[in-house]
Amino acid sequence: MSLKEELKKIGIVAYANLVIKSRMHERKAQGGLRYYRAEAQRKGINCPKGEFLKQALRQRLAKRRASGVPKRKGELHIFLAYYIANWEAILPRALEPFGKVTAFNWREHGFDDRAPDWLEYRDRMNTVMLEKFHAANRSEPVDVVVGYLSGNNTSPETLKEMACSGATIFNFCWDDKLNFPGKKKGGRYTSTAAIASVVDLNLTNVPDSIIKYAVHGGLAIFWPEAAHPDVHKPYDVPFEFDVSFVGQCYGWRPRFIRQLGKLGVKVECFGYGWPNGPLPDEEVVKLYSRSRINLGFGGVGYSRKLMCIKGRDFEVPMSGGLYLTTNNPELSLVYDIGKEIVIYRDEEDCAHIIRELLADPELAQKIRWAGRERCLRDHIYEARWSKVFSLVGLLQGKP
Repeated sequence: MSLKEELKKIGIVAYANLVIKSRMHERKAQGGLRYYRAEAQRKGINCPKGEFLKQALRQRLAKRRASGVPKRKGELHIFLAYYIANWEAILPRALEPFGKVTAFNWREHGFDDRAPDWLEYRDRMNTVMLEKFHAANRSEPVDVVVGYLSGNNTSPETLKEMACSGATIFNFCWDDKLNFPGKKKGGRYTSTAAIASVVDLNLTNVPDSIIKYAVHGGLAIFWPEAAHPDVHKPYDVPFEFDVSFVGQCYGWRPRFIRQLGKLGVKVECFGYGWPNGPLPDEEVVKLYSRSRINLGFGGVGYSRKLMCIKGRDFEVPMSGGLYLTTNNPELSLVYDIGKEIVIYRDEEDCAHIIRELLADPELAQKIRWAGRERCLRDHIYEARWSKVFSLVGLLQGKP
């Protein structure tokens, strides 16, 4: 065992390590946002919203789109460029209601962007991706490119070539609060900053990040995660756990769980690093129904103060689970806090809320029902994609 691993076993050293990393991440995020706001002001950059964003998008697309006639839902041809690490497997299914989906998962083609020698193969992967795109476009013109892409895996030139065919380019990122623009590798940023200007509409789960894309020459919209009602659904199973948590064991999480235990609240944890280990995807969804309360953590990296919206924020309520998570102000943009989901400030507050909810099953059930109803109404993937496809004029009907 290395000296570093030995030191981490010592409580005070582990705590100091957490505090230092937490503050570093917070300073990095705060400093980055200040920089982008100052740059936008210096350059006179504005972030169009609402009708102004719609006009800006349609003006941009009018220059190259062969036909401005919107199609009916189910008639689009979508080229999906992505990889599967975990939740991403839902993406083809989420897009199917809109038409034909041609999926290119580069890891299935033997390209691993996590490999230490990735830069040697990155250009080859882009060549293969373009070949697959052009083949799909020849068989049936591609209307939309949906990407889960970044500068680490995709060059701006690749997306420009796709756009020249007439396709509208969307790209989403749910990790632009901290590492943006990030480091440069192979001559470009590894984050979405590298491709922001060639994407027609950048989709971010962080409202404050819209200004970042604008500084890099892109248009962006607040577009948080969602869930799929056919996958994330309630199961008719009895409660087995009072409180459970699903996610990796890192950062402040184990310390928080230990503190809850000292306060008399046991949390059954599943995921890499916990004694129970990870669960298959279907069992994760079932766990939400097997648990009276599902615990969440909203922190980014090692920080407790720096937070962002998570996929679990939608998957748990959609699955009919009672969701208790960190007091992230951004959640008020997507939920009626206290009625549809519940939030906590710290370990003591969390333990207090857990005891109250366990003592009031009727209230707990009301929150479960309300959370699921809100998700079914507003937070399904089909609604998310309908919004942006309509916004750019691809679909018939109002956005």
